Amino acid sequence: MYGDRSVQPWPGSADERAASAARAAAERKHQDQIRIALQWADIPAALRAGYDENGVRELARKNASSLSDLDDLTEYLNAARLPARPGVAWDRQAVREVIGLLWPQERGSGWPRTELGTYPGYLGPLRDKPGFITQFSVTAAQRAQFRCLRCGARWPAGWPDTGDGFQDARCPDCAVPGGGSCARDTEHSIIDLHWLMDRYAPRAVRPCAVCGTPRELVPRGYSGPERVLYWTCPNGDALRRDEHFLTALERAEWESTAAHHAYWLAVDMLRLAYYSGEVTHLPIGATYDTRDGSGERWVFGPNGWERSTG
Repeated sequence: MYGDRSVQPWPGSADERAASAARAAAERKHQDQIRIALQWADIPAALRAGYDENGVRELARKNASSLSDLDDLTEYLNAARLPARPGVAWDRQAVREVIGLLWPQERGSGWPRTELGTYPGYLGPLRDKPGFITQFSVTAAQRAQFRCLRCGARWPAGWPDTGDGFQDARCPDCAVPGGGSCARDTEHSIIDLHWLMDRYAPRAVRPCAVCGTPRELVPRGYSGPERVLYWTCPNGDALRRDEHFLTALERAEWESTAAHHAYWLAVDMLRLAYYSGEVTHLPIGATYDTRDGSGERWVFGPNGWERSTG
């Protein structure tokens, strides 16, 4: 959905300059917080307990930077191939123990929380990632939608020139970097619906037997339970239904009943999105990640959808 057109483009704007200054100040404050947290860390205590020095120092740096979930810290250290002890991988218990040695709980009361935030040695439940399990938790793969906090534009993951997911995100309207995730209006984005409509389109037919022109798919149906489409030649006269038009006329056929319903479901959802004010055209460069676990990525180009090999 388009954003507020009165908002000036981000590059070179006063907003950009103010944001750059605020970002630099926040980064300086964050680095000061890390520096002070590391000054408080009792590295020798962890080494005396037999833990590997490289692993301890990296855990201290990572934990001082952000109070991550213990499982995430464990995964990070093992991915970096830093042992807990010689020949021993990290686990949640080891991470918890080392954090407790680096920043003992009894010292937490002296931590300047107002200026520096949560004590680095905090090991309570607020560190853990929330995990809400419901009967709907496995209905489909996660699909993100984003909203520009500056002009109000909204766009789905895969929209061209908006970054890769949460990395290097950028508004497609005012070009401001960043953007917050927001609630999805529907489970499927505009990109999903276009891919679905293409994947389950009727079977292709040969060019017009009269003039050799590729035939077009023109909807000619009625408001009943059955949906009907016809292939027609653009050179025939549809108004007078001349011989050229009638010769080229061929009813569309789908590969299955399921494909027929999937196609029309996508068409109907795109129509409703259009009437609600959403942008429903598919831009060149849009990407679609399949949701069946295959890991395939498709990119929309001038010749239609093509599987990405990158």
